[in-house]
Amino acid sequence: MVGSLAAFAAEAAPSSEAHEARRLLVIAPEAFHEALGGFVTHKSALRPTVLCSLERILRESAGVDDPEKLKRFLYDQWRGPGLGYVLLVGDVDVLPVRYMVLDRITPAAFDYAFYPSDLYYSDLAKADGSFDDWNAVKDSFHAGYFGEVRGEQNKTDPINFDRVDYLPDIAVGRWPVSTADEVRRVAAKTASYEASVVAGQSPQLRRAAFFAVDGWVDSRRLLDRLARRLEGGWQVERRFYSDSARPYDTPPPNRAELRRLFNQGLGLAVHTGHGQPDSWEQCFSVRDLDRLTNTALPVVISVGCSTAYFAPLAPYDGYVDVSGDEHNGTDHGEVFKSPPPPPASYQKGRFNPTGLGEQILKRGTQGGVAYIGCNTGSQPCALTLLEGFMTALAETPGPCLGDCWAQALRHYFEKERLATLKPTEGWYPPSIFFQGMKFMLFGDPSLRVPDNRP
Repeated sequence: MVGSLAAFAAEAAPSSEAHEARRLLVIAPEAFHEALGGFVTHKSALRPTVLCSLERILRESAGVDDPEKLKRFLYDQWRGPGLGYVLLVGDVDVLPVRYMVLDRITPAAFDYAFYPSDLYYSDLAKADGSFDDWNAVKDSFHAGYFGEVRGEQNKTDPINFDRVDYLPDIAVGRWPVSTADEVRRVAAKTASYEASVVAGQSPQLRRAAFFAVDGWVDSRRLLDRLARRLEGGWQVERRFYSDSARPYDTPPPNRAELRRLFNQGLGLAVHTGHGQPDSWEQCFSVRDLDRLTNTALPVVISVGCSTAYFAPLAPYDGYVDVSGDEHNGTDHGEVFKSPPPPPASYQKGRFNPTGLGEQILKRGTQGGVAYIGCNTGSQPCALTLLEGFMTALAETPGPCLGDCWAQALRHYFEKERLATLKPTEGWYPPSIFFQGMKFMLFGDPSLRVPDNRP
């Protein structure tokens, strides 16, 4: 990018030859631009695509901090013609993250918790089309708390305290990469996968595997129903646990079966059950990545807890706050006597953790081409997100990954009645509200995925 942002806006507008194709903006630190050259060439053959300098956006955009500067740039682009997709190229150490806030009851944390949320970059505008800064309440410490959700500790405030619109205006995904080598690896995987989908040359990418593991909620009936919706155009494998309440005659959802199915080739892998930052309980972990040899790379989605962990969960984890001060976090004995300072939008070095979803995408040439999962605790209502995603995938001709995820969020908003949720004596209503805010899409949102046509 050269010249002013105003000139860039004209440069990025779709040409008449592009017809109705929606633009993709690839936003990356300049250190990654050379590594992205081949990927941008690949994408430009499919839709109008522009590689944008993160540094220039932050230098020339207005905003209270880097996340808002980036979001205001996206908002201005969205108000022009045809913006549909944004790929954020960078982990939390190199590309800014917006943290939302929950009044979670944890005395040592002064009853506040922060969670990264890329929905912030997707939900650009309020219902009237004006910019949504996710910060409607700006008095006192609330000025630094974005996307506040209340109702666990504070029962008299609205759950949607910052009056977040919530509904995606564009599809946003992130590659949580920190080096140029990681960029090249993920870019090559993504371009190879998409070329195979567009050419229709890989029947392996029309194979889907559904894993239901015991110990969370019984999702087997839902997963079976969602699997059946794909059977018109996909070869479907089921690996469900079996018990006396609902016996299933499938192989078990264990590590051996998961590795075997991955290595045979999949286009989609779906998981329900317990999760941790480094694993799907009983069936998959970061260690298993070294035993994968798959060349067909699936889109992977999990509604288990914490498998898309990629940034510190302040103030429980250690973190750096907006003033540059380091904190050990309440998990390591720190106690806050007032509202904790919000985390900085960049977390580097020992404050930049990793997890299974991030590693599936970037660790090697095997694994997956994209990962959707929760960066912290997931609740049963997350199954509604899965339902929305699978419905969009099954019903949309020529679907793109980000469109399916955006539709999942819209479906979730309606079915879980987020607009009318009110606090109760319990903790669950605010958890329902912010569930979609905690899920991450690690991958190219404009990625073409196989549709359900035979």
